[in-house]
Amino acid sequence: MPVLGKAEYRLLNVVALKKMASAGALADATGLPPGQVEDRLRYLAGLGLVETVAGSALPSDGAEAALIQSAAEHYAALREDPAVLALADGFEDINARLLAAMSAWQQVDIGGQKVANDHTDSAYDDKIITRIDRLVQRLDPLLDALGRYDGRFAGYRERLAAALDAIDEGRHELVSSPTADSVHTIWFEFHEDLLRTLGRERKD
Repeated sequence: MPVLGKAEYRLLNVVALKKMASAGALADATGLPPGQVEDRLRYLAGLGLVETVAGSALPSDGAEAALIQSAAEHYAALREDPAVLALADGFEDINARLLAAMSAWQQVDIGGQKVANDHTDSAYDDKIITRIDRLVQRLDPLLDALGRYDGRFAGYRERLAAALDAIDEGRHELVSSPTADSVHTIWFEFHEDLLRTLGRERKD
């Protein structure tokens, strides 16, 4: 399997992160023009790395191995940058705090029992949103460091900012909806992307 070019890697990476995505969604996520997305999807399909089902691209069984091999080549210098590695180590704490905030958003403690948050307490919800906003801001140094090696990481900052702006306008489903470009969805994709970029395994 040849090492994928940066554009092909970027596209296949997003397909793998999203599990299934239309060409339009891939264009939005990668910043590539729709025509280039379709051309590169055909190229990746020719390599046996993606499949198309009902107009959406899915990663094939060989996609992960191709991404691992290509990431090792493209990000070799990044993986030896002590500043990046230190920031990535610090991300584990930020990630744990974000997950705790998401749990607090989804459930509240009533008399020692965890129950689903019905979102009728706006003061409580606002407090959690503020926590999430501050945690997202703490990603900036890591995104800046990664961006010095690959500009595609700026896309995470843009997506998170768009989600937070929409939340401020009252679209609270963009805190954690699994079917939208919510903070939780974007954060999860970034975490997976970070691990692949650094050649690390997810910690339990």
